[in-house]
Amino acid sequence: MKELKKSWKNKEFKKCYLFFGAEKYLIKNYEKILIDELLTQESQMMNLDIFEEEKAQVNTILDVAETLPFLDDKRLIIVRNSQFFKKGSRKEEGVKLIPYMENLPESCCILFIEDKVEKNNLLYKAVMQYGMAIEFKPLGEKDLLTWIKREIKNSGLIISDKVIQYFLQITNQDMDAIKGELEKLISFKGQGGEFFIEDIDQVCSVSIEAKVFDLVRAVAEGQGRKASLIYRNMLTLKESPYTVFYLITSQFRNMLLVTLFQEEGHTNQDIAKRLELRDFAVRQYGTQGKRFSKEGLKKALKECLEVDLKIKMGIMGEETAVELFIMKYSCGL
Repeated sequence: MKELKKSWKNKEFKKCYLFFGAEKYLIKNYEKILIDELLTQESQMMNLDIFEEEKAQVNTILDVAETLPFLDDKRLIIVRNSQFFKKGSRKEEGVKLIPYMENLPESCCILFIEDKVEKNNLLYKAVMQYGMAIEFKPLGEKDLLTWIKREIKNSGLIISDKVIQYFLQITNQDMDAIKGELEKLISFKGQGGEFFIEDIDQVCSVSIEAKVFDLVRAVAEGQGRKASLIYRNMLTLKESPYTVFYLITSQFRNMLLVTLFQEEGHTNQDIAKRLELRDFAVRQYGTQGKRFSKEGLKKALKECLEVDLKIKMGIMGEETAVELFIMKYSCGL
């Protein structure tokens, strides 16, 4: 990433870029950097063209690409969520771009932004040949800690690694959400001072993932009443029973996968990369997984699938089905 920023600072730009991956905050950040480095503030209105989803038609994109920039050296075309890079009805539209990629005008740069891509896709290969494709994965724990500390330090405040760890455990893991919670904290603290766990509890919103983690921990400890209370509180806050159940299923699956990978001798850092989780989440799943037997986790996952099917077939209501599952597994796996 540093090399990419450096090349842009030096006004060295590829003909095309593809940004994709799970970390939307970083994608938006690098999109803004590219816009600011490629175009002057005054020329952005005339030389920045954005196409979204179905509006991204190849003929229109190429017409714009052939149009000379107005009072500037470059024109930037941003194509978002075109679905050109994976199977589906839009893939063939994207294929039409391939013959033109080599001969894109020097005055034009195209930035594709997608959630997911297939790396055997022909357009993906063309972007790799004539430009650059960059996957934005969730930051590792070390980089995430550094980023949060820098945000806090830039505001004239102090935070310890221990408090950051606690902060990350209760907030949404998405960097956009983390940024929002940091802004709330900084605003709350004002000028100078140090953050403590009490500040986090007072200001930050607890993510549904963190609440479900506490619910599953209560199940693991055989505290059915506590688990049921956590569930009922989430329903009071208008959380969907099915969303809660989906996250319970995901947590059991992650506990099993982390347990299996640890048995094979993989490090937590390696497991985090394989499962696209934060390092601290892997540690949590590893600790939580020890409360269950491996066979018990497999049994719970199998029943999750059965309950899911019963809900979808209308055999059981969502709210009741989830509560019965919680109570059953609070009695042991």
